[in-house]
Amino acid sequence: MDVKKSGIRKALPVLTFTFFVFALILVWCFFTLNHSNFFHQLNIRHFKYTSELSEQISEPAELFSDDNPVKLSEIRQTILNIRQQPIECLSMIGKTERFIMNLVGTEMVVDICKRDLESANKSLLALADYESGILSRQLLQEQVIASLKEFRSNSTDFELPVEKTVKFVANITLSIIILSSVVVLLFAVFISRAVSAGLTSREEAMNALEESEKRNKELAHTDTLTGLPNRNLLDLTIDSAISRSDRNSLPFAVMFIDLDHFKDINDSLGHTMGDRLLVTMAQRISEAIRATDVVVRFGGDEFVAVTDCFEAIETIDFIAHRILKAIEKPVRLGNNESYITGSIGVACYPQNGANSSLLLKHADTAMYQAKNAGKNQYQAFDKISALKQNRKLKLVSQLHHAIANNEFSLVYQPIIRLVDGATVGSEALLRWTNIDNESIGPDEFIPIAEHSGQIIDIGNWVLQQACKQCKAWHDEGATHHAMAINVSSHQLKDPSFAQRLEDILVSMALPAHCIHIEVTENIAIMDEQACVASLHKLSELGVQLLLDDFGTGYSCLSYLKNLPFDVLKIDKSFMPANNTIATTIIAMGHELDMEVVAEGIETNMCYALLKKLNCQYGQGYLFQKPVPATEFDIYKHYECTASA
Repeated sequence: MDVKKSGIRKALPVLTFTFFVFALILVWCFFTLNHSNFFHQLNIRHFKYTSELSEQISEPAELFSDDNPVKLSEIRQTILNIRQQPIECLSMIGKTERFIMNLVGTEMVVDICKRDLESANKSLLALADYESGILSRQLLQEQVIASLKEFRSNSTDFELPVEKTVKFVANITLSIIILSSVVVLLFAVFISRAVSAGLTSREEAMNALEESEKRNKELAHTDTLTGLPNRNLLDLTIDSAISRSDRNSLPFAVMFIDLDHFKDINDSLGHTMGDRLLVTMAQRISEAIRATDVVVRFGGDEFVAVTDCFEAIETIDFIAHRILKAIEKPVRLGNNESYITGSIGVACYPQNGANSSLLLKHADTAMYQAKNAGKNQYQAFDKISALKQNRKLKLVSQLHHAIANNEFSLVYQPIIRLVDGATVGSEALLRWTNIDNESIGPDEFIPIAEHSGQIIDIGNWVLQQACKQCKAWHDEGATHHAMAINVSSHQLKDPSFAQRLEDILVSMALPAHCIHIEVTENIAIMDEQACVASLHKLSELGVQLLLDDFGTGYSCLSYLKNLPFDVLKIDKSFMPANNTIATTIIAMGHELDMEVVAEGIETNMCYALLKKLNCQYGQGYLFQKPVPATEFDIYKHYECTASA
């Protein structure tokens, strides 16, 4: 297309110039022909005036007799008229005419004109001499007759070369006109074809562009993997459903569908198999809904079904169960038969939202409710759960600024040696008072921080502050004091965690054995390679490792043997310690040569029993609630009795 356009652009100026030259040639040819024809006109007038002169002197004897006086004025005027023709002829013959006459051999025209002019001058001179009395009437008569003969001879001689010249000029100009016409015609044909080709190419380009735009429009609204409409079309689909619902005064539903554990398929079988699974699920969901319903791929492993209007709510139950049943059927992926389930959130118009964004938001919230309820089910939108979800989002946002705004603080709960009630250490516990001056419990914000990835920064802050406080108490003389710090699995997965702690200890000159890192049982049984590596590095550093909440998980002895834990902490749910589980855990700890710390001691009876079972350490409200460092007594001894 560009080449053709370039050819047209180059040819158009040439064609314009050609037309201009052609016009000049036509004008030149017209004037040349007219100029050459003028020689004929001169010769015709020459004949005319010669005939007049002949009539004037046709009877010379009588004309010049005494009885018939000479009409000098008439003869002179006629000779002047005759003389004018060769003068004009010579004035018309320029360089071009001389070249043409020399080319065709008709240069005698100039000589003829000169002879004619010479004869006319002789006759005029004779007339002047006659009037002066110098010349006789007889000689005048002879001169005029001689000039007349010369004039007639010149007219005859003039005709042939003029005819030849005019014919040559006519042929040349005609040839030039024909040749230039052919050139112009060829250029016109070339330009016509070029323009036609350009227009055809442009039309093809426009058609291709139209097809491309149509295809792009289809692609813009179609998921390339599954062939389903994509999320770009979702708002329009829901808006259309709202319009139908308003016209028919009937509700419809938006179903947010998410595949459970899809990431496991991708990680284990690869993305190619994951894509094949998505295509299969898209087809199954499309077949599970009604013909008037629409399913859209929202993104990733998420789909949205927009139902048509329904009269009974049981219709939604029917559609949702059909989708769940379709999803949970086994899928053949290569040599493997895979199983997967789905979670569906349902939001109905108009009760759960008046527009597409609200309906999608509430359906998404309901889907997460279905996941939290155990997956492979559907949940209708619940406003109370939505408020909880919104609170989570708000806390996530506030957590980003909590450290910078100094909203975090640490409180400390003493760890008591049960044999004598002496304070031997403390557990650092994180507290958060947000920007709204609301106290948020760690049970609420720690899972949120872990899920949002902010736990790393928060954990590093706790580690720094707890070590700093431990160092301060050591400087006050409590060199025996140990600081227990809770650590998240996300921190242990960080390969630089142990090094970071070592750097803190070195910078503060704090003994490593005074720092106790608490890890929950659920983290210990994860068998994450990075976590296990961090635990061994911490043990090599000299840090004491505490297994927190022991007894709440699988309580497998194998990881107790394979991992370098030093202390078991009995979960507070097993207090008061009057049951077999607490007794067994204490005995197990002794058998494994591990110290035992009991949490949640609130009564003297519990304290006495734990002491009797040789549980080394304990903590709980019986001794003290968690308090700020300014209220913590590092030297306090607690006197508790069984009768208290």
